[in-house]
Amino acid sequence: MLEALLDVQNLDNEIDQLDHRNAFLEERGQIDSLTEELSALAAAVASTEAQREELQRRQRALETDAGDLEQKAAGLDAKLYDGSVTSPKEATALGEEIAGLRERQSALEEQSIELLVEIEPLDEQIAKAGEARSDLESRVATLSATLETKSDEIGVARQAAVESRGAAAGQIDAELLGRYDKLRITFGPSGVVHFDAGKGGGCPVAMSAVELDRWKHLPAGTLEPCTDCGRLVAKTD
Repeated sequence: MLEALLDVQNLDNEIDQLDHRNAFLEERGQIDSLTEELSALAAAVASTEAQREELQRRQRALETDAGDLEQKAAGLDAKLYDGSVTSPKEATALGEEIAGLRERQSALEEQSIELLVEIEPLDEQIAKAGEARSDLESRVATLSATLETKSDEIGVARQAAVESRGAAAGQIDAELLGRYDKLRITFGPSGVVHFDAGKGGGCPVAMSAVELDRWKHLPAGTLEPCTDCGRLVAKTD
């Protein structure tokens, strides 16, 4: 039963180590880092797209206004030459109005072109961000595949350890196993320690000379609680 108990503890420690190894596989940290980059990139793209959308809205409005002025000027121009205007004074005023409309139209078209110039680098930024996102997503996919493979391998080893632990635990008295489980909560991987005559026991606190002498004369297979810390001390030889 003592050997089975020690096997259970060793297997519990192995399972803990496998869980820790799985939780801290380097790919997990790398994926987390790349995911943060993707989030930051998405936020930057959203901001740039919003800026571009606002510029495009303004540019379209300028184009619309310039088009309206073009139509109005064209209508007046047609009127000027269709023979309906006979007064020189009226013709002069109409010509000046057309010139004013053309001037305003030209100014709006110039502003529209300036906005297009501002929009162009934003388009380039968004395109480059798209390429960067594709690269990051590709790297995440590769790391995720590697992570899955490694995690599966650890999972297989863990399942084997769990099954072996179950077999070993089946050989232990239920009361003793329950006691061990409680000690594990307090002492973790060292709820059961080996008696070591050379080091004065097996616990962090050395046994008294009387207690040490008593243990030296106990038979192999003895399993008793330490009077100092409460761990189970096992004498295996």
